[in-house]
Order: sequence, then C-alpha cells, then structure tokens
Amino acid sequence: MNCLRNHNNIILLGLILLGLSSCSEEFDFEFEEQEALLVVEGCITNQAGPYYVRLTQSLSEVVKPDYSFSTSSPEKPVTDAVVRISDDIGNSESFRYIGKREGMYPENEGWYVVENLQGVVGRTYTLAIEWKGEIYTARDRMEAVPEIEKIDFRTKHLEAKNEDVDIPLIYFQEPQGVKNYYLMYYSADGFFGSNRNWVFSVLSDEFLEPYVDGLEVDDGQSPSGSDFYQLISPGSEVVVYLESLSKQAYEFYSGVINQFDADGGAFSPAPASPPGNVSNGAMGLFHASAVSVKRKKR
Repeated sequence: MNCLRNHNNIILLGLILLGLSSCSEEFDFEFEEQEALLVVEGCITNQAGPYYVRLTQSLSEVVKPDYSFSTSSPEKPVTDAVVRISDDIGNSESFRYIGKREGMYPENEGWYVVENLQGVVGRTYTLAIEWKGEIYTARDRMEAVPEIEKIDFRTKHLEAKNEDVDIPLIYFQEPQGVKNYYLMYYSADGFFGSNRNWVFSVLSDEFLEPYVDGLEVDDGQSPSGSDFYQLISPGSEVVVYLESLSKQAYEFYSGVINQFDADGGAFSPAPASPPGNVSNGAMGLFHASAVSVKRKKR
C-alpha cells in the first residue's frame, strides 16, 4: 500500500479553501491573477514500491469547491519536469512521467513513477525537481513506526444521523523518550471512504500512554462539516494503516486539517496554504513514512 493513494486530496483542499465562505449574502470580488506555482505531492515508504510524485501548477483564480464524484480536477499537470530521488548513502533514481496513475481516483494527470528504489527506515530522502530552468528540492527523514499489535471495534452512535457506526481501535507499544508523530487511516473491504472528505487523521504522541490501549481510528475531516464514517458490515475485512511522520510532515497535515475548522467568519483569519517543505517558492509536501498495517475481519 503506497501512502499516496489519496494524498491528491491536498489539491482538493486548496480548492475548498479558496471557495470557503460563511456569509449568506453573495458578493463579487475581483482578484489579481497570480503566477502559477509548482505544487508537489510525493511520498516514499518502507513498503515495496513503486513510489509516485504528482506535479501540478497552482490555480491563479478562485474556484468553488467541488463535492461531486468528479473523475478529474482543474489543476494543470506538469508533464516536462526532470525528477530525481536520492538517499543519504548515495542511492538515487530518476522518475519517469506516466500521466495518469493506474487505480487512482480521481483520474488526474501529472504523475511520475520510480520503480527500483526501496525506502529504508532511518534514511533521509531528497527529492529534486528541475522545471522551467528552476531547481526545487524537498528533504525528509523516514522515522520508525510502531507495529500495530491488534485491531478491535467500538460501536459509536452519531447523533446527527441517528445511526450506529463501527470505529476501528488499534493497540500498540508507544516508543518512549523520543517525539513521535503519526498518520492513520483505514479501509473496509478495500473502500477508503468518500472522496469528498480528508480520510486521514494525524496525532503526536504527547498524550499517548506507553501502551496505546484501543485508539480510535476515525474517518478524518470533512469540508462540508458532515460525518462520513463507513458502515462496516459483518464479515468485512478492515485494514488499518499507521504511518510515521516527521515533525515537518505532521505540521503540514495539521495545517491542512485545521483549515476545515476555520469558520470563514468576519473575525477569522483568511485561509492560507499549510507550510510545506519544497524549496524555491513551490507548494506541497514530499515526505518519507514507515508503515504498519493490520487486518481483521469484522
């Protein structure tokens, strides 16, 4: 399982933020057109490749959020970049452009693939991109991740929908004496939830006990403010993913999720892009994550 399965929702989030408004009255604003910036989405894990990077250009105009099940998005793909990845012991490999990524939904363009490099815990990885005469770099270290020891389930009642849903619980040993950051998500019978919501949850180990005894893996955040918990039928196979994050990756994802909590009111700060780690004014995130996976039948 590659950690970029749904990370293209970073772009969706940007469109959502540009379209946020809490006012009941509509106004027409004129915005100065901005120069398109390079947007980078990339990840390497300790699981077998291939690994993918997606390159697009930022939009130069305000776009309303699209909550439909669209098979495409309005970003312009970058198709002519030279992309390389290297580690801190001298291994390196070039990406090749493939356009659309097989099995990825929505079916967007802009994907590059590398097939031979293997991610290793403890190594630092550098992504280098050459495009339009400019060089962009991003660097991240792959931290270790605890092994998920078991999965259980808890039934939760959603007041807003007046229905019961099953929430996966995970159990693992939390490493002590070091600051850890995690990203979690799950699938039920291969389904990762609605394409209208941010399916990930992130957390630090600040409030975790040495033994994590039944941590809820929720369904992430929703731009429409609704719950999209999956209905897990008896006999379904549930797969839970726990990924390590560096501090910079955690802060990026936290910034993404915090934007969903902004009410867009008169006294709220304007939405801003989360702090990424790509140099030279580009947007987005390249990160390295170790992954722990656990399966269980409901």
